[in-house]
Amino acid sequence: MIPNPDPLAEEDPRILLMTREYLAELEAGRSPSRQTYLDRYPELAAILSEYLDGIQLAETLRPVAIVAAPEPTGSPLGDFQIVREVGRGGMGVVYEAIQLSLGRRVALKVLPFAAALDAKHLQRFKTEAYAAAQLHHTNIVPVYAVGCERGMHYYAMQLIEGHSIAEVIDELRNQNKVVSAPPQDVNTEITNTVAQHRELTLADSLPGRSSPRSGRTRDSFRSAAQIAAEVADALEYAHDSGVIHRDIKPANLLLDSKGAVWIADFGLALVATDAGLTQTGDVLGTLRYMSPEQAAGGREPVDHRTDVYSLGATLYEWLTLQPIFPGQDRPALFYQILNEDPRPLRKLDLAIPVELETIVLKALAKSPVERYATAGEMADDLRRFLNEIPIRARRPQLVDRLRKWMRRHPSFIAAALILLICGLIGLGITTAIVAREHAKTDEAYQRERQRAREAEAQFKLARRVTDEMIQLAEKELSDAPFQEGLRKQLLEAALGYYQEFSANRGTTSTSESELGATRARVNRILADLALLESDRQRFLLREVAVQDDLKLTKEQRAQIAELISSRDEHHPPPSRGHSGGPRDRLRKGSEKEILVTARANEIAYSAILKPDQISRLSQIALQCQGPMAFREVDIGRTLKLTAEQKQSIQRIESETIFRHDDRLRPEPPPSEERGQRARLAMQQILALLSPTQRKQWEQMTGKPFTGDFFFPRHPGPPFLHHGPPGPDHF
Repeated sequence: MIPNPDPLAEEDPRILLMTREYLAELEAGRSPSRQTYLDRYPELAAILSEYLDGIQLAETLRPVAIVAAPEPTGSPLGDFQIVREVGRGGMGVVYEAIQLSLGRRVALKVLPFAAALDAKHLQRFKTEAYAAAQLHHTNIVPVYAVGCERGMHYYAMQLIEGHSIAEVIDELRNQNKVVSAPPQDVNTEITNTVAQHRELTLADSLPGRSSPRSGRTRDSFRSAAQIAAEVADALEYAHDSGVIHRDIKPANLLLDSKGAVWIADFGLALVATDAGLTQTGDVLGTLRYMSPEQAAGGREPVDHRTDVYSLGATLYEWLTLQPIFPGQDRPALFYQILNEDPRPLRKLDLAIPVELETIVLKALAKSPVERYATAGEMADDLRRFLNEIPIRARRPQLVDRLRKWMRRHPSFIAAALILLICGLIGLGITTAIVAREHAKTDEAYQRERQRAREAEAQFKLARRVTDEMIQLAEKELSDAPFQEGLRKQLLEAALGYYQEFSANRGTTSTSESELGATRARVNRILADLALLESDRQRFLLREVAVQDDLKLTKEQRAQIAELISSRDEHHPPPSRGHSGGPRDRLRKGSEKEILVTARANEIAYSAILKPDQISRLSQIALQCQGPMAFREVDIGRTLKLTAEQKQSIQRIESETIFRHDDRLRPEPPPSEERGQRARLAMQQILALLSPTQRKQWEQMTGKPFTGDFFFPRHPGPPFLHHGPPGPDHF
C-alpha cells in the first residue's frame, strides 16, 4: 500500500533524481520497473507515483507519422485527444488535438515533463498561459483552457490554419531570388504553424490585398504596412492590459486563410503582476529581433517599447527581404544591435516609400525615448501613410507638405516651379545656417577674449600673492627665531604655485624669465636657511660629550676651543633659558651679518672636522631636538608622515610637553620632569611610526647619543635633559 503523500516530499531532491533516471531508461528503449523505484524510498512512493504517471503519459504523446486523415493517438490529456505534433520549441510542444467535450479542433501546447521539473521553466509556461488568457483581441490567439494532467502542464488555444509572416518573407525571397536570411535559431520559440496547410498559396492568405506574387510594388508595401498596423493595435491592447510580449518576430505573427493576422506565443511575456520572473542579467527573446535594452541583459529597463522595436525589425525584414542586421553569430549580432544603426531601407530598395522608411527607422531607434511612445502611435502613423496623410514620425516641414500635396495633385504643379521653389528653400536654409554659424563663431570669439582677460587678471593676482609669500618668508620672518620650518613651507609652496601659474598661462619668454628669477631667489633663501641650520648645529661642539662622541683629537679640540673663544668675544653666548645659536642674535645684528658669520664658521669648521664627524654632528643635533624634530618639513617629507600621524604627534606634544596646566604653575617644571616628559613623548611618537619609518629614523639619527645635556629647538623649557644643567649648558 502506497502511503499518503507528504506535502514536503515534492521538494525532496531524491524525487528529481529518480524521475530523471526513470526517463533516461525509457528514452534508452528499456522498460524499467515502476515498483522498483517505488520501493526504493517508501516514504516518497505517493508523490513519485504521480510523477511516473506523467512520464508514461509523455511517452504516449511522442510524434507519430502524418497521414492523409489523422486519427487520434495515445491516451487523452484531460479533455483533449492528441492528434499529432505540429510544432516544437524551447517552451513546449504544440499538438493538434480535439477537445472531447466540444468536439472542436484546437492547438494544445504541452510543457515537456523534464522542463516541468525546472521551477523557472514551469513558471514561464504558466505566465504564458496566464498572459494569453487575459487578452481578448481579434488579432491575439485566444486561450480556451489551462490544466495539468498527471504532472503534464498544458493549455489549449485556437488552431490557426494559415502561414506565418516568416513563411511569407521566405516566399518573397524565393520569388525575387534574394539570399535567404540566416537561420533564426537564436532563442527560437514555437512557430504555431500548421503543416497540413502549407500548400495554401500566399495569395490565398491575403484576400482583398495585393498578392506578394505581383512583385515589389507600392501596393505590396502598403499590404505589409496594413498588417503591421493591425499587429500594433493588438500590442497596444496587450500593453494596456499589463502584458509585454517581448518576442515579436515574423514566426510569431500568423496569417490565417481569411487574411487576418494573429499574435502567438506569449512564452516570454512580461506580466505586470509577475515582473520578478526575469531579473537583471536575463537575455530573453529571438536575438535578431531583440531591442537594444533586451540585448543589454538588464542594464537598461525593458518596457512596452521593446515590442515597438521588434515590430519595426519585423516590418524592416518584410519590406527589404533582408534581416535588420547581417551578423551570422551571437557576438556579431549583439554588437550590431547595441552599437550600429540599421541600413536605411531605401538604400536596399528604392521602391520603398520614404514615409514607410521613416516610420520603420523611428520604431528602430536605439534609445526607447526616441521611438514611438506606444504601439498605438505607430499604428496611427502607419494608417496616416496608408491614407496619404503626413505622418507624425517627424515634424512635417514645408518640403514634406509639398511632397504630400503634389502626390495628391500632380497636375497642378509644373516641374520648373518645383525646382525653383526647392532652390529658394535651399538657398534660404543655407543662408540661415551660415548666419547662425557666423553668430556662434563671433560669440565664441568674444567669450574666448573675455576668458583670456580674466585668466590674465587671475594670473597677475596669483603672482602678486606668491610674491608676497616669498617676501614674507624672506623679510618679515627673517628676525623671527625658530621659524625656519614655516619659511621653508612658504617658499616651497610659493615656488610650486608660481610654476603652476606659469604652466597654465603658457610658455613665453617673459614667463620663463620670471620663473627662472623666482626659482633662483627661492633657492638662495633656502640655501641661507640651510646654512643657518648647520651653524646652529655647530654650537653643540661646545659640549665635551659631543666632542667625545665625535672622537675629536687634541688638536681638533684646541682649534674648536680657539674658534669658540674668538666668537664669544664678538658675540657673547646667550643667557640660560635661551636656545643659543646665531638665530637668537638676529635682533642684535642684520641677517646679512649673521649669514656672513655663518659662512665663515662653515669654512673654519669644515677645515677642522672630517666629513664623517660633520655627518655625525648632524645626527646628534637631530637627536637633541627630540620630539620637536618631527615638526621639520624635511623630516616629515623624508619619513612620509601621514596626516593622521602628524595629528597624533601634535596631540602627544600637547599632552606631555606643552601641557596646559604648566601655565598655571608659578615656576617652570623642573628640568628632570621636563626631560622625563620629552623621553615619554619620544617613545610615544616612535611607537606611531611604521617599521619602515622607524628604520629610516634610525638611519637619520645614527647610534644613540648618551651625552648629559639639553639642546632645545624652540624657546621654552628644555626637552632632552638627563640631569640638572651645568654652568656651561645653554
